[in-house]
Amino acid sequence: MNVNTGLQVPYCTGRNVPATPIPAGACDCHHHIYDPVRFPYRATDTRNQPPATVDCYRLLQKKLGTTRNVIVEPSAYGTDNRCTLDALRVMGKENTRAVVVLDRSTTDEEIRQMHEWGVRGLRFNINSGGGPEALDEIEELAERVAPYHWSVAFWMSADLAVSMEDFLRHLPCDVVFDHRGHLPADEGTAHPAFAAICRLMEEGKAWVKLSGLYQDTKKADYADTIAVGKAYVAACPDRLVWGTDWPHPNIYDKKLDMPNDSDMLDALMQQAGTEENFRKILVDNPAVLYDFD
Repeated sequence: MNVNTGLQVPYCTGRNVPATPIPAGACDCHHHIYDPVRFPYRATDTRNQPPATVDCYRLLQKKLGTTRNVIVEPSAYGTDNRCTLDALRVMGKENTRAVVVLDRSTTDEEIRQMHEWGVRGLRFNINSGGGPEALDEIEELAERVAPYHWSVAFWMSADLAVSMEDFLRHLPCDVVFDHRGHLPADEGTAHPAFAAICRLMEEGKAWVKLSGLYQDTKKADYADTIAVGKAYVAACPDRLVWGTDWPHPNIYDKKLDMPNDSDMLDALMQQAGTEENFRKILVDNPAVLYDFD
């Protein structure tokens, strides 16, 4: 039975903690920090996400029982990583990592410094398309971060994952698919992206984030995205990680009710099936992917 802690966390419904015992060293591998008071959003941002600061996120950690985390640069900031890097500095690289967004103007010295601070990944949002120029830039930046063993994360459609399978396979870095590879709810694992992503995982090339259960769902209880998670676990449990996607910017943008992060963490146990897989996804796999001690 879930326990009511009385702790209300911003952008999170409910005050219960997870019913599932959370192992030491559990990692939330996908969340964002927003601080527009100190770090204004890019001029083209239209979402205008309210502040979701480090102090707010620490409340979520207390509620969930997680101790490690990976801050992911949100689209509101474009390639301005100052907010993400400041949050990384405040939280400390012992238990925190970051994934940033770069472009060709980023210098090699800036990449070296980011690595020293605790950055371990590069992210691309190419859901609107991956034309030749975009692919050239992805390849160039991947080659520049490869010596640091960063991963390259993609927020991309399932159709693009299929068409880009060979391109992703030949990148010099591990590839990470955000939010289960965005398999469409009406197709799920029948979509050819599932087989393509599983091939890349089995080859030791790719990882999948079982993050944001509300992403691509058509079920109030997330039964469809939970089923996708179970299928990934059956295929390759050693290449999966988990994340909250807090403060749930897509939910805010669509003006929907905020999810209960504790319940979504409990749902991970449904997907994992065993305590061994649950620990792999929360502790062991993130330690490998994001270079935690």
